[in-house]
Amino acid sequence: MFPPSASLRWSAVVVLFGCGAAATAARAAAPDGFVPLAPGVLTVVPPDISTDDTLQRSDIIEITRGLADRAWTPRRDAIGGTLVERAKNRTYSRDIWCLEFAFKPPRHVDFDLPGAELSMRRKRALYLLYRVRNAGGRRTAHEGGDATKLERETFEKPVRFLPHFVLESIEGLAHPEGSIHYRGYLDRVVPEAVAAIQRRERIPGRLYDSASMVETEIAPGEERWGVAIWIDTDPRIDFFSIFVRGLTNATRWRSDPDAAVSADDPPGSVAEHALESLRLDFWRHGDESSVDEDEISIGHAGLLERMAIGVRVLESVGRPRLTKVQAREGLEQIGLSWRDLLVPAVPFEDIDRDVPHSLAPLAKVVERIGGIKEPTARGPVVRRLLGDHGIEWIEDLSRGLAAPVEGSRAAQRAASLERAGITPESLSDRPLEALAKAISAVDSIGNGGARRREADALFGAAADRLEALARELGLVRALVVLDDLGLEQRKLAAAGPRAAFDAVSAAVDAEPAAARRSSLLLGLLGAEGPTVYAAAKKFNEGIDHAWVFRYEIDE
Repeated sequence: MFPPSASLRWSAVVVLFGCGAAATAARAAAPDGFVPLAPGVLTVVPPDISTDDTLQRSDIIEITRGLADRAWTPRRDAIGGTLVERAKNRTYSRDIWCLEFAFKPPRHVDFDLPGAELSMRRKRALYLLYRVRNAGGRRTAHEGGDATKLERETFEKPVRFLPHFVLESIEGLAHPEGSIHYRGYLDRVVPEAVAAIQRRERIPGRLYDSASMVETEIAPGEERWGVAIWIDTDPRIDFFSIFVRGLTNATRWRSDPDAAVSADDPPGSVAEHALESLRLDFWRHGDESSVDEDEISIGHAGLLERMAIGVRVLESVGRPRLTKVQAREGLEQIGLSWRDLLVPAVPFEDIDRDVPHSLAPLAKVVERIGGIKEPTARGPVVRRLLGDHGIEWIEDLSRGLAAPVEGSRAAQRAASLERAGITPESLSDRPLEALAKAISAVDSIGNGGARRREADALFGAAADRLEALARELGLVRALVVLDDLGLEQRKLAAAGPRAAFDAVSAAVDAEPAAARRSSLLLGLLGAEGPTVYAAAKKFNEGIDHAWVFRYEIDE
């Protein structure tokens, strides 16, 4: 996904190495002993030459807000000469440098890693081979000393590249909402893998990893080859982005509107800074049993989000065949519609964090099932709504909630039951009502770690059933939404992810009311639906990278 401040300002240049007449001519002109690079496609992202980051304006809020009581209106002098007024709309100029970045599509490599007792174990790593070049920087200066005229200047200086690579995916793998799940992996320093990659890629000279790259500065015009390495990534990931930070010193900042400002705070102490990163999108053909490095391709802006949404739709329409659910009939029997199962949208800044998602729809459904007076009628309703395994999973949670525990766990269970307002009598006489209260109690905890501990205290080993049931309920909701959109599930099931997205997109966009479109997306995709869909609609086949400002931090 692209943050609101993302800008697609740079165009990529593709250079072919190791094939064709150009490569032959290069080898013929090369000195003796030259070893050409391994065949492949090198995509070059030229450095940013814009000046929008070299000159920024902002208030000094430590004065305009921290000393607001010192504001006054002079009688004879201009008001602009007072301290508070002079602190408004100040100009900040910076020298901005940016490295040229070139890369080859990610590949896999196998290498031997030392293990215990002098043994060796075989590991597989995913790596991104890249090249950086110090192309200089730019600044905004006054033309001829005239403060009213600005001009752009270029400069050269050594730059220390502090590489920071993060591989991220937003595929629907195991998310409680069943739609989008975040996976993030940091670049690793693995000397054994670097050696294997250098032999394979035939890099002339030294190949730097993220640790050795920072040892010395890169001189003006100098080029360096580097590699980012990831190990133990989820093999199910087919669509992923790689974010590269450290290529530029460009930043954006804003004042926190809720920050408490004191007159003693130094300037900039309450500002939030975001660093500019390069986003590269990739996708892998096949499935987890096919990890041929040559099958990883460069993606395009919005492609990952489109494919993730398409996969989500296909997963939903395949549910009736796998679990025998009858989504609409099940909801109608407990007096609910898909709109009753909606949860608030997740803001963009929370999507790439481990923010717990709502279990409120699950609690509502369990409460309605418990309200069915005839116990023998509950089983068929659960089966229609949640499939063949729904009864088993709900029973697992009920047994886990009522099962006796010993030692310290008994005290934890008793405290958790008390917080949820569950008495031993209600647990025995009205088990589904007690279960709904327990789910609501877990849902009320915002911290992920504390939430997990509360679920374990209440349900024990059955706590994982919460996520499974919430996921199934999200798929049920999506099935009914697709039906309301007039989409034939049989045709969608026979389509691929891209065709599924196109069909859903056409139906959603045909809805004239913005609020209705947002509800449809929440019903289809869960809490992240509107944000992910907006990113998917930015699809552009000609743009395969983006510059984004992310990781806001307090200075």
